[in-house]
Amino acid sequence: MKRGLLAVNAFLNTEKFLSVYRFLQQAAERRGIALDIVRTDEFCTPFDELPHGVVDADFVIFWDKDVHAARRLERAGMKVFNSARTIEICDSKILTAMCLDGKAEMPTTVFAPKTFDTVGYSDRRFVERAAQALGLPMVVKEACGSFGWEVWLARTLEEANAVIDKIGAREFLMQKFVAESAGQDVRVNIVGGKVVSAMYRYNDRDFRSNITLGGKMKPYELSDEQRRAALAASEAVGADFCGVDLLFGGAGPLVCEVNSNPNFKSSLDCTGVNMADKIVEYIEERI
Repeated sequence: MKRGLLAVNAFLNTEKFLSVYRFLQQAAERRGIALDIVRTDEFCTPFDELPHGVVDADFVIFWDKDVHAARRLERAGMKVFNSARTIEICDSKILTAMCLDGKAEMPTTVFAPKTFDTVGYSDRRFVERAAQALGLPMVVKEACGSFGWEVWLARTLEEANAVIDKIGAREFLMQKFVAESAGQDVRVNIVGGKVVSAMYRYNDRDFRSNITLGGKMKPYELSDEQRRAALAASEAVGADFCGVDLLFGGAGPLVCEVNSNPNFKSSLDCTGVNMADKIVEYIEERI
């Protein structure tokens, strides 16, 4: 019997995450594969000493953003899905934007300069320059964040600076607000370079459409242009599987972000397509 590991964050133990872990384990079981959970805190060992039994696994589904732990597994010669590099790119909206440049259209983006906790942003002229380039309102995002929690709409320079005060020294970026897509987007789930499901998300009370923030959902039929955009984004970041969020741009679809470990329970509830089965099938063909 093939044996795999499902690497998960040691501290995310809500049902939102646990349900996805169960779906993946059940999908593996249906294909006669044992998929054991390993928590990332178990990798808190000397660099050359992985936990007992880890290196004997045939593969790892890495369902977390702990890039360093994923790299340790790769250095030990293990087959890791997604790769550490893909996880790193997707976890940083700045790296994602750089990776997609010239390969998939995104909203116009400006990266904030680096600062430090001890000094902060004492000179805010860069915010004015960003606003001139992007227009107001503009979107302010922390580089690392999930479920729309670290995303704000700044209607004025004062609002933008207030958000930046909250962000502190953490990396962030500013993007052109796509008014045509306010409160709506499309989540496209991709496995092995193929679209497996898509859903339309909408929110009448927020410019963010995330289900976690009160958004609603329904199945969606992609246009050819949307399909090409999502697949181009997935290929650009080197994903084995991912969730691509598309905005409705006036001149065509725009990639909002790429998620290397998408929470696909909502997509399953919406479309009836279990992404876990597609992921395990894809991996089985490669081990």
